[in-house]
Amino acid sequence: MLSRVADALFWMSRYVERAEHVARLLDVWFHLELDLSGAGAPPFEMHWTALASILQQQVPARGEKVLPPTTISHWLTFDQDNPGSIMSCLSRARLNARSIRGTINSEVWRELNKLFWKLCDADFIRRSRESPYDLYQTVEAGSALFQGLCDATTTHDEGWQFIQLGKFVERADKTLRILDVQYHLLRELTNPEDVSLSGLHWAAVLKSCRAYEAYQRKHVGRVESVRVMEFLLIDPLFPRSVRFCLDGIGQALDGIEGPTGRRELSNADRVVGLMRAELSYRGVDQILANDVHEFIRRLLDQLAQVSRAVQQQYSLR
Repeated sequence: MLSRVADALFWMSRYVERAEHVARLLDVWFHLELDLSGAGAPPFEMHWTALASILQQQVPARGEKVLPPTTISHWLTFDQDNPGSIMSCLSRARLNARSIRGTINSEVWRELNKLFWKLCDADFIRRSRESPYDLYQTVEAGSALFQGLCDATTTHDEGWQFIQLGKFVERADKTLRILDVQYHLLRELTNPEDVSLSGLHWAAVLKSCRAYEAYQRKHVGRVESVRVMEFLLIDPLFPRSVRFCLDGIGQALDGIEGPTGRRELSNADRVVGLMRAELSYRGVDQILANDVHEFIRRLLDQLAQVSRAVQQQYSLR
């Protein structure tokens, strides 16, 4: 496969997945703000500042005063000067897809193009200011349709494997960042009067990864921090857990390069193998007994190594 095509497929997939994550996080934070105000506890630094940290963004300010949430939300949604906004991500995904129109199926291109132009529509933007929930649902549904069409209409060859690789790298990255930021902030909520507040925040963590209902089916009852960390880090069956994503990355590498038993291991194989082994054989109690921030940052660094190794091996970017 030409490196140009592989590059476009990899980043097209990553940018769509990233746009979906931004939309879901904004949706969850919008509803969490309502819940927190109802509970009489609207700590701004544990809310919008946490969101900016997850997205690796600097909260916009005017002088020393942080801008209101509605302005921040618009900046993270429509501002194309912000490379992390939904529109910027979808614009880059669309540009990558357009550069390989002859490689991807027409249905995949049509739905991605339609989603981009819908978010450019002035009437849609105006309505989204009144009902941001509809906008977030539109982006999430568009991403789900895009991924479904990739799976259902694309031959599962090398090109499809690069799409999977981009999706799972981005998904693991965002799950790790959510856990890193939120665990650091929420571990301070240890007083008995903080139980309900902590429950709201940990439920928001699950919803940020589209994991709330799956978690409730496995753990009926109150949302607990240890179980949430275990579910999102090492559950082997949930599609957005870090372990599941690493398994998906490993399978994509095998699909691109061939089974590991029949070839020399690449740098990406070795790093992914180490990460998978650590999450497969290390229990959540062991993880939480040590420096969680350091553990997650190491996984994030290793994930970045995997991405760089793949790009170097296939001359991507």
